[in-house]
Amino acid sequence: MTLATKGAAGSGSSAYRIRPGRPEDAAALAEVFHAAVHGLASRHYTPEQIRAWCPEHPPTEVFGRRLSDGRQLWVAVDAEDMPAAFIDLEADGHVDMLFCHPRAAGQGVAAVLYADLEAAARQDGLTRLHVRASEAARGFFEHQGFTVQQRCVFERDGVMMHNYLMEKHLA
Repeated sequence: MTLATKGAAGSGSSAYRIRPGRPEDAAALAEVFHAAVHGLASRHYTPEQIRAWCPEHPPTEVFGRRLSDGRQLWVAVDAEDMPAAFIDLEADGHVDMLFCHPRAAGQGVAAVLYADLEAAARQDGLTRLHVRASEAARGFFEHQGFTVQQRCVFERDGVMMHNYLMEKHLA
């Protein structure tokens, strides 16, 4: 699937294609994660919280393992096949990761990725999706029909943080 979106400056367009994640995407996904946390989530969390969440680029092998542990993962790639955003779905309906590079944010890429995920979840017979959404992602998931079950406060590397346990029941 190809998604034509408005360019970041509001003129022209960028095309993103959605495809399954591949093992060779691991380093690029780590970069998207880092850029999303430091560039987008930093609007909602303190610098101390951002450093605790993502102090440096996560090791490529972490993303490599996630690409081979049985979860489904979709990647939005640009014309050069460079990942710009990604989302995953675990077998129990858990959406573990949704991250969008700032260069692709606000262009509808995350919504298209989510639509593919939900279609796959329904096809797989899942009746419920759940996520621990960051402050930055909460509004996105609410827009997709998720409801907040509770605000979760936790400690990461000695820093207090929060996210939201959210769920969506699939008809």
